[in-house]
Amino acid sequence: MKKRLLIMVVTFAAGFIFVPASAQDKLKIEIGYNISAPLGSLKSNYISNTSLRGLMGEISYAINPKFSIGLHSGYQSYYQKYGREQYKTGPNETTSAVVTNTMEVLPLIIRGTYFPKGGSSSIQPYVSAGAGVNMVNYSQYFGQFTDNQASIPVAAHAGAGILIPFGNKFNQSGFKLGATYNFSAYNKNNISNLSSVGAHASLVFALR
Repeated sequence: MKKRLLIMVVTFAAGFIFVPASAQDKLKIEIGYNISAPLGSLKSNYISNTSLRGLMGEISYAINPKFSIGLHSGYQSYYQKYGREQYKTGPNETTSAVVTNTMEVLPLIIRGTYFPKGGSSSIQPYVSAGAGVNMVNYSQYFGQFTDNQASIPVAAHAGAGILIPFGNKFNQSGFKLGATYNFSAYNKNNISNLSSVGAHASLVFALR
């Protein structure tokens, strides 16, 4: 997990460094907590538990009062342990084992966010959409045997929520509540596309 958090921090630091100083007064940094519920074959074939181990963040640039674009990242860890069962491991062979499944996902998404009220309201609804990649680490522990696989599939994201500003300027700090749908073209290990829904609470800081 430390390695993945380091990747997330370095990504945001790089995004900040390469923004011209003249534009940095329109920058925001968002940091929050995320939960995620698996969907589809991820839920039915691998992990059905909701993940409570999640972080999310974004560095964004306000193009105008209604639209911003940013680099979104995060970390989500899924985990499920199954009790000892008999598994068929060959034509005439069964094995008794405890199976533990884990999956770690670190997204790197270019995301656009639209605020229809343009900063004119004390509660600002928003919608967002983005595309990029997911860094996925799959692990299955089958008794004493371990299967680890890493991949970087294409990913897409859509979300909606509200921003409650702390100030009255268009590039505002505030508190954000939102929900997201996440999709990734991951097709391995009996998982046909990686999809989930998430909910997050975050703080947004305007850099002035």
